[in-house]
Amino acid sequence: MAKSISKKLQKHLSKSLADYFEPDTFFILGVSGGPDSMALLYLFHLLNREALVVHINYGKRGKQSDKDQELVEQLAFQWGFECCSIRLNPKDAGGENFQNWARKQRYQFFRDLKAESKAEAIVTAHHQDDQVETILQKLFRGSGPAAWQGMKEWDGELFRPLLSFEKDNILAFCESEAVPYRTDESNKSSEYARNFIRNEFAQKMDDLLPGWKQNILDLPQQGEIFEASILEITDQVAKKNIINLKKFSKLPAILKPAVLKNLLDQFGAEGKYSKGQLKELTELEYLQPGKSMKAGNLVLIRERDEIHLHPNKEFKDISKEISEDEIEEGLKLNGITLKKTQKSASKAALKLDASKLSWPLSLRTWSAGDAFQPLGMDGHQRISDHLTNRKIPSYFKEKALVLCGSDGTIYAILYPAPAINKERGAISELAKCETTSTSFLTINFS
Repeated sequence: MAKSISKKLQKHLSKSLADYFEPDTFFILGVSGGPDSMALLYLFHLLNREALVVHINYGKRGKQSDKDQELVEQLAFQWGFECCSIRLNPKDAGGENFQNWARKQRYQFFRDLKAESKAEAIVTAHHQDDQVETILQKLFRGSGPAAWQGMKEWDGELFRPLLSFEKDNILAFCESEAVPYRTDESNKSSEYARNFIRNEFAQKMDDLLPGWKQNILDLPQQGEIFEASILEITDQVAKKNIINLKKFSKLPAILKPAVLKNLLDQFGAEGKYSKGQLKELTELEYLQPGKSMKAGNLVLIRERDEIHLHPNKEFKDISKEISEDEIEEGLKLNGITLKKTQKSASKAALKLDASKLSWPLSLRTWSAGDAFQPLGMDGHQRISDHLTNRKIPSYFKEKALVLCGSDGTIYAILYPAPAINKERGAISELAKCETTSTSFLTINFS
């Protein structure tokens, strides 16, 4: 059995490497000195793959930690690998959970070395038992089905080639191939959640409900089905950053939080809102037009029969006088960059003929009664009407800015959020660029 598992592991690693990487790919290989990572190190040696071996010595176990480091360094050298050992002081964790602190430190070092050595991936020795423990912890913490998918063999950063093998398989491999390893006695303590699951919970479950691990390992597929279903439903009720309220209101109440969570996460708010906020957002269909609700770094605004999602930016009232000299190198204000150039910038969001402007300029929040002459028009239009026509969300209208000349003429309107046509502003007929223009004022948004 031992010899067969040895061949099976080698064959699996060889296939996984071929599936994901080129033959000359360089890796960062995390090795603790335990049986899992030492088995992985030896497998890389057998397959003659290049890697930088990285060992983190946390000093948590005194001389025993030093012996772990010695073993990793000696075997890495013997098997032809370059090795980097990093010593940390456990006192630096302060009051933080040590395992969480250690994990953050470990992966930060891995990522830094990956970038420095131009490695393709970070390789870890996670195995099937780790996968079971990971999914269980997510279940116990109340995570939804989308989180049941657990770890992936290759996620674009971390490569876990042993993920489909049980711990017993890896121990059998080490015995078969006489791979030396160290045992961390602290893993026998159930002080931490993962150790409790491994040392007590799993053993009891093996006695009471044989086969329970496979049932847990089947959950990722259920999570994938759930996620695909929610994505399909989300696509039916929302397009880009706009939710169709008529369609959303027809969803069963039990689905609404999942759809909203999917939308919020798509727009970068993952982990930035609470369960309480998510529950409150299910009432957004009753929001009055022009009103808004916030979720993390997003703001959801009611516009007629739609909800618009936008970044929740802080907009300050501005009243700034601008001279020609100070924008030669570019002037940045509230995420807006104004710059005077002698060349026409094709990528500028807005572009004005600088020679037609009455200097110094002023940039300010618009006021009731403000009007300008839109590009291509003979008459004037109120700023309020212009913003309405461009369908700028009500929440943002009052934060729009106007660029004025020294005589009060409005040369441009700057929108705090993109208009329905994706434009970020409008310029006046009085400041338009022509083929004879030689000096330009460009305006860009970050």
